[in-house]
Amino acid sequence: MHPRSYLFFDPNDYTLLRIVNDVLCRSPQSQSIRSLLSPYMHPRGIKEMAATQVLRIAYAIASLLGTLEAGKALDRLSALRSLRDEVLISASTYFQKNTARVLIQIMKDLIRHKDDEETQLRLAHTFRMASSGRPQTVRAELTKYHLLEMPEDWNQLAFDDHVHDANTKGRKSPTHLVMDAWIKGIRFLTVVYYNYVEPEVAAELLEAASILDVHIRIGIEVSCRFRGKYVRMLWEPRSYTDGKSFGAFLEEQPVRAFMKEGRQVSAYQQKYVFEALQAFNAKHRSSINAEFGLDLEDLNEEEFSRFVGTGQPSLLHLAKYIQSCMEPKLQRAALNMAQEYAAADQNRRKELETLVEDLNAIDSEMLITRYLQPCRNPELHDPSIPQDGPEVPRSCAWDQGSSCRDWRNFTPVPVSPSTSAISPFLTPWKFCTTARGTSPTLNSTTSKTCPVASGPCRRLSTKSAREMPST
Repeated sequence: MHPRSYLFFDPNDYTLLRIVNDVLCRSPQSQSIRSLLSPYMHPRGIKEMAATQVLRIAYAIASLLGTLEAGKALDRLSALRSLRDEVLISASTYFQKNTARVLIQIMKDLIRHKDDEETQLRLAHTFRMASSGRPQTVRAELTKYHLLEMPEDWNQLAFDDHVHDANTKGRKSPTHLVMDAWIKGIRFLTVVYYNYVEPEVAAELLEAASILDVHIRIGIEVSCRFRGKYVRMLWEPRSYTDGKSFGAFLEEQPVRAFMKEGRQVSAYQQKYVFEALQAFNAKHRSSINAEFGLDLEDLNEEEFSRFVGTGQPSLLHLAKYIQSCMEPKLQRAALNMAQEYAAADQNRRKELETLVEDLNAIDSEMLITRYLQPCRNPELHDPSIPQDGPEVPRSCAWDQGSSCRDWRNFTPVPVSPSTSAISPFLTPWKFCTTARGTSPTLNSTTSKTCPVASGPCRRLSTKSAREMPST
C-alpha cells in the first residue's frame, strides 16, 4: 500500500480492519474482544470500559459472517444473538434497525474485498461513520446499496413467499438466509424444501427468525400426478409458535412417516442427476471440448457431492459445478485468443470474436438446456415422467386428491386449553398448487401473500381437488 494512504485514514480505521481480519483468520489476538460478547454480559455493562461499541459491533458482524459458511448451526445462532445485542439493544440512536442493516452490508462488502487493503480501509472508515446512526449518513448508504429505508417500528408489509436455502438448491445457510432477508427489510418469508425438511434445519431457521423478528413459514414442495403428468404442490403447516413447537410437530408419527417417504422420493429424483453426470462424461464432455477448444476432464462424483454440501443434488447444482470446473479452462482459452488476436488478420479476428461470444454465453442455464435435460439424455430414466414400478416410491403414485387427504390427516384434533401449549397446530393447513416445467397449468386462485395484510395483499385460498374444473 502507498505510504501516503496513512494520511487519509484514521488510526481507528486500521484498528477496525485488523480486528476484522483477525476474526476471519481465527487469530488468538481477537479472543480479548470475543470474551466481551459473552451472552452473560449486558451490552450496556462493564464491557463498554474494555472496547468501544464500534469495535464490538465490527467484531460481532465479522464473527457472524465468518461462521455463515464454515461454522455450525449453534455457532451461527450465537453470533447472530451477539450481533442483535450489540446493534439493536445497545444502540442509542433513533435509526437503530436501518443503521444495523447498513453496517452489516458494509461489513459484507469489506470482507468481499479482502485482497484490496485500500478499499477495505475506505469501507472501514465508512463503517465507523455510519455506526454513529446519523440519518443523513445512513440514508446515503442505504441508497448506495439499493436498500429501502424501513420504519423503525419494523411493521412494514414486505415479504418473499418462495425462497430456498443451502439444504435444497440455495447456497446460504438458514441463518444467512434470514440475515439477508432482514437486511433487505423483509419481515415475512416462506422457505421451501423439497419433499422433506430435517428437524435441525427447521430449528435453526426458526430460531434465527425469532432473533431478528422475521416471520417464517416452512413449505414442503412435493410432486403429485395430475392428468398423466406431475404437478408440484406446496404444503405449509401453520400455527406453530416457535422452533420447539414445530419440532414437536415433526416428531408426530404421521409426519415422520411422511418425511421418510419424502427422503425416498428425493433419492429417486436425485438418481437422475448422478446419471446425467456420467452421461456428460461419456458423450457431452468431448463435444464441449471440440466445440470450444477446451480440455475439460471427467467430472468427479465425490467432488460434486462436496460442491453440493448439505443441499439436495439437482441439475442446477450439476450445471454450476460444471461451470466452476470450466472457469479456469475458459480463462486460459480467452487469454490464448487475446494473444492470437493481436497478430491475426481481419477474418481470423472475426472468428475469434464469435468464439469469445460463444464462451461468454456458457452459463448454468445453457448447460442444462444443451446437455443435462432428460431430452438430451433419452437413454436415462426420467423421474419427471409418471411411471409405475418397484423402484418408484409409493408417494410418487399419489394423485392430487390423495395428497390433500393425506395431509389433512396430519391436522390435530381440537385440544383443551391446558394442552394447547404442547400442540398449537389448530388451524387448517394451506395448500398451494403450482405448475412447473412440463406440468399442466392448474386453475388456482393463489396470489402474492402478506400474512397480516388484508385486501389485495391477502392470499386467497387455493381450490381443493374437488373444486378443480374438469376441463
